[in-house]
Amino acid sequence: MKNWYLIKTKPQQEAIATQNLTNQNFNVFFPKAVINNKTTPLFLSYLFIELDDKIQNWTPIRSTKGVSNFVRFGLSFAKVPNQIVNLIKTQQQQTIEKMMDICSHHKGDHLEIQTGAFKGQQAIFQNYNSNDRVTVLLKLIGQQQEIKLLEKEVVAI
Repeated sequence: MKNWYLIKTKPQQEAIATQNLTNQNFNVFFPKAVINNKTTPLFLSYLFIELDDKIQNWTPIRSTKGVSNFVRFGLSFAKVPNQIVNLIKTQQQQTIEKMMDICSHHKGDHLEIQTGAFKGQQAIFQNYNSNDRVTVLLKLIGQQQEIKLLEKEVVAI
């Protein structure tokens, strides 16, 4: 019976490992996005490989160029449920779109606040935070103050 397993790759060698495993006729899933003409892995240093534990020889996988090892939990190889891999495949495009949005502001960009008490004020982008929030610098009372806002509350100017 075929199952999906998780493989740890050597740093920045996901594509090399994918190519070499594919050349050996293994079914490999390498979730990635192309943003600004640059391929970016969705899971740094990890690949999914579909294997039949009854009939396939797993021995060459660990010595494949780019592969570090199988991910394990104790003595057991880390199985990834089919539903999870299918979900990642179907959600991959939405993830790419979110990653492209994340790349829309860079440190030092000038923004304008669109809502709330600071509406119309100019701020300087600092970084992204979790939960769709951004940190910006806003000049208040003659000093730069760091504030956190929802990303949708600011636009580039």
